[in-house]
Amino acid sequence: ATEASIPRYSRVLEVKRTFDTRSSGAFEIAVHGEGAEQRVAVVGYNGTEIFNVESGQRVAHAKHHHDEILTEPGAAFNTEGELFVSDAENGKVFVYGRDGALVREIGTPGVEDGQLNDPSALAFTLEGELLVADSSNNCIHVFGEDGTFRRKFGQVHCVVDGRLAYAEGICVGPDGSTVASGTIDRRVQVFDGEGAFLREIGSEGNGEGQFLFPRRVAVGPGGEIFVADPRRKSILVFSREGVLLHRIAEDGGSKVDLGSVESVCVDGEGRVFASCHGSVVMMS
Repeated sequence: ATEASIPRYSRVLEVKRTFDTRSSGAFEIAVHGEGAEQRVAVVGYNGTEIFNVESGQRVAHAKHHHDEILTEPGAAFNTEGELFVSDAENGKVFVYGRDGALVREIGTPGVEDGQLNDPSALAFTLEGELLVADSSNNCIHVFGEDGTFRRKFGQVHCVVDGRLAYAEGICVGPDGSTVASGTIDRRVQVFDGEGAFLREIGSEGNGEGQFLFPRRVAVGPGGEIFVADPRRKSILVFSREGVLLHRIAEDGGSKVDLGSVESVCVDGEGRVFASCHGSVVMMS
């Protein structure tokens, strides 16, 4: 199908604000709050910077544990505004308060239930449980906010429905469903709130609605699914049923030069945040 024949997305996005970071790069992003209190966290390799979205001002900085350099970290805010950041090298998730101070740690390295082996993206369920995309364990771990292991799903490294190969992206939709991406088999899958497989979105390839490297995923307030693909230099937007609606790219329906876009996040108003070119842009 040509892009002209694809059902149209009702919005055309453009960059409204850029958040320039002082840390090395802008790999992962997370958004919390609304209005004048809304904040965006930008996780780089050497630290995490938190900005007020409305003013664009930097309001807090979280140093990484022991000043370590993080590789491919994940990030998510809980409802109280604490920031959770994954550390793949050490098999842990670090929790920071609103002032950027380290509050506690979750997880231990390993391959058993509740242990983490290359943790990547993070998300919270509607009930407040922490989801961890555990890349090298090929599954999604579910913890209570206190760090108590509860269950896992998507395990076993093979290409069948509901099983993840190198899980990297994860998010939770307004209906409680979980969307997860795997970068080895180039798949995006949707699970229900209990972790049961529902459907697959897109496929591997370079055509419309296909992925070369679906690294991160996000869900908009209307249930739209956003997939950041750095190798296609695009963010693809699907309906909750998996129909391609839109593509954000230099040659897409929303013409934004994203370069090798690393991550995507969508707030309650539908504004799209993307990490690209070493900084974060907000589009609406």
